Amino acid sequence: MDINFTCNQVETLLGYYIEGTLAPSLSEIVKEHIKNCSKCRKKFERLQSFMPKYDAKQNERQPDKELIGSLSAYMDNELDTTENVKIKKMTISNPSARQKLESMYKFQKLLHSAYEKTKNDTKFDYSKNIMAMINQSPDYSTTYFRNLIIMFILIMIAIISGFAYLYF
Repeated sequence: MDINFTCNQVETLLGYYIEGTLAPSLSEIVKEHIKNCSKCRKKFERLQSFMPKYDAKQNERQPDKELIGSLSAYMDNELDTTENVKIKKMTISNPSARQKLESMYKFQKLLHSAYEKTKNDTKFDYSKNIMAMINQSPDYSTTYFRNLIIMFILIMIAIISGFAYLYF
């Protein structure tokens, strides 16, 4: 396939690529980009280390799935005191839960830095720029009409001059 993605496009797809949920054609494009781009390859390796491994380690002692689901709410300070204490106890007593929480914090930090970079890259307001260009552009209808009248007058002068030359 002869499609090239930008680094930003590949970065957006990396999580799906690691999970194996991309379409085969997209997966191949991302794979080729990672192979040829050291910047994206480093991000891929970092992300891959944060993402959970879906292999035999899944059979190891896992924390309660309901509490794992609460980790995101815990990170965002959305839980009440009792739930906060349960999460803290779980992460202290369960290395797998602690590792999961640490991975989520790292992933959240990576997403936040990518968001800030994107936000800073897109500070340019395209809609305001387009409106300014429209407001600054000359009024083509009056300019065109004025040029048309000038051309008409010049043609009429040429015709009258031609007749005057022939008859006088």
